[in-house]
Formats: sequence, C-alpha cells, structure tokens
Amino acid sequence: MTIRSRQLSTLGFAAGLALGFLTSAGAEEKAASGSIRPTGEPSAIELTALAKLSFQDAVKAALTAVPGMIIKAELEVEDGNLLYSFEIVGADKTITEVEIDAGNGKVLGTEIEKPKKEAAREEAMKQGKHEQNDKKGKHDSEDKD
Repeated sequence: MTIRSRQLSTLGFAAGLALGFLTSAGAEEKAASGSIRPTGEPSAIELTALAKLSFQDAVKAALTAVPGMIIKAELEVEDGNLLYSFEIVGADKTITEVEIDAGNGKVLGTEIEKPKKEAAREEAMKQGKHEQNDKKGKHDSEDKD
C-alpha cells in the first residue's frame, strides 16, 4: 500500500466515523420527541383527552427524575409534543423544569432555571458591556479624527 492510498484509506475511515457519529446523534435527538403529537390548536379539554398518562403518574415521574416540591404544573404542547411540564424546587433551592411525555411517562427534558435576580444581574452586565463597547467605539472614532 502506498502512502497516498494509506492517506485516502485513513480519510475514508475518519469520514465513516464522523458520519456514524452524526447519525447516532440524530437518533438521540429523535428519541427526545414525545409519543403524542397533536395537530392544530387543541383546547385544554382536548389535551386532557389526548393524554394517556394521568396527572398523578406524571407527578411521580417528575419527582423521581428531580426530587423536591412542585411549584408549577401544566399540560401543554411544546415543540409539537404533548407533555406535562413541572417546575420543582430542589433541596438546594434551585428550580428545575421537568418535561414528562403525556403518553408514556418518559422524561423528555430537564432544565435548571436561573433565579430572577441572577438573570436580571446577567442582563444588566450584558447591557453594561454593550454600553462600554459603544463608548470604546466612539472614543476610537473620535481619536482618529
């Protein structure tokens, strides 16, 4: 085998690995979609009729995934999936949103929510940086004149 053919062989192997990785990553993304995908804009009563999982079973699934106290719960369609969404306060006082499939009880996702004070502080810091950058830009242009 020549050096050139070894390079092409190695390149082909790497491309095959990358393709396999992208294919498996896509499969994981599809696994996160819900088992019930309503069409149109169903009413709250229609959503309850579509849900195969009881609210009590959804609560159990959510608290198993993230132990704590539920402070908010709703049955909703998000990204085309019918799901129960719970906000749970954990022992460490963080709030976590847990999404439970309304058809089979699987956890579709969890997300730690930032406290409002922290989110407001981050936003203020971003605004401050933008203002500083704007001022720097003005000073830079003033220096050039």
